[in-house]
Amino acid sequence: MLAAIAPNLGRKLLSPFRGLPASVYIQIAATLINTMGGIAKLFLPLFFLERYQLPYTQIGLLMSCYGLGMFAGSYLGGVLTDRFDSRHLATALLLASGVLTLSLALSLPVWAYVPLLVICGLADGSFRPCNMRLVLEPCSPAQRPTAQGLYRMSFNLGTSLAGITGGLLAAYGYHWVFVAQGCASLLAGLWVWAAYRRLGGAAPLHITSRQADEGQASPWRDADFLRFMLGLLLIVAVFDQMYGTMGLYLREHYQLGPQWIGYLFTLNGLMVVGLQVWVARRIHIWGIVRCSHAAVLLLGGSYLLLNLGTHIVWPILAMVVLTLGEVLLSPTWSTVAMQCSEGRQRGRYLGIYSAGWGGRTLYAPAAGTWFYGQYGGALLWWACAAIAILTVLIQHRPLQRLLAR
Repeated sequence: MLAAIAPNLGRKLLSPFRGLPASVYIQIAATLINTMGGIAKLFLPLFFLERYQLPYTQIGLLMSCYGLGMFAGSYLGGVLTDRFDSRHLATALLLASGVLTLSLALSLPVWAYVPLLVICGLADGSFRPCNMRLVLEPCSPAQRPTAQGLYRMSFNLGTSLAGITGGLLAAYGYHWVFVAQGCASLLAGLWVWAAYRRLGGAAPLHITSRQADEGQASPWRDADFLRFMLGLLLIVAVFDQMYGTMGLYLREHYQLGPQWIGYLFTLNGLMVVGLQVWVARRIHIWGIVRCSHAAVLLLGGSYLLLNLGTHIVWPILAMVVLTLGEVLLSPTWSTVAMQCSEGRQRGRYLGIYSAGWGGRTLYAPAAGTWFYGQYGGALLWWACAAIAILTVLIQHRPLQRLLAR
């Protein structure tokens, strides 16, 4: 009986991953390889503190250099995909990121890290819209949520593995983390080059040929898209609080040690890996506008659970609700970005969309910690819920019009 059940169960588990264009699998493999390297940038603050004994303010400024490069690169990468073959661009950016990350392991004067981190951020940020376009553009509209879900699953799986490898390598020296990440990026770039070369003429025509975008509609003149992005900028600042002020609140209000923060993020990663594809395949069934609003409200309302007591069950439930909003939001909004850019300057649309997500690091941590210091965590969580409601009100009509094109 087990022999008869196993093949059917295997086919059922693998069914969501079948039938997608070859470019999707190529980019998903590249994403997994790239993220497994050790998430080197997370170790940079400790690297600067222990090797150079820099004060916290200088470490913050150096990290801002990388964030600035990421923000600018996210838009630049989208623009470049309108003019160059995205396959060649992805290869070049991964190889550049690998070489630049390896350079971080060198013994350099502190000032040299300023331009190096900006360029690193440019390379990493530029790859995101390029990667997104190669994953989603070859798919039909019905396939895109599934492809995005599969991409998110591979990214989170790679990040989870990177947390282990990065921690182990850091024990022997932070430079080994940079070496591992650089080698992983180089390997991912070589994989993309070899895979597309083997694919040859089987690649979709709209990837291999780029039309001049001068006559196509610009996102900067698209009022509905800009209103959608305004809502995105608001809610991603709320989402970002899980990486900063949530940890402060759990430490001060719940008296939880840092290991519990690690457990909660492990729960987040496991939920994303387990649920992302299943949720993504149902986006069109449930309705894109409905899913968008539900995701935003789940993100904003999740923090309110932290105000209900001091038992560990409340942070666990808050992380569960927050993650449900996350796995619902990512494929929904990626579908919106792809659909509303059809027949327009798609690279710029995706560049602005990626810059909105990546740019939260420039304002969300500072805004969250300031509000937390002034008014406390309990009021901050109510403010997050209010921002979520405001986001729904801002985006409701623009979403309907964008999807009706």
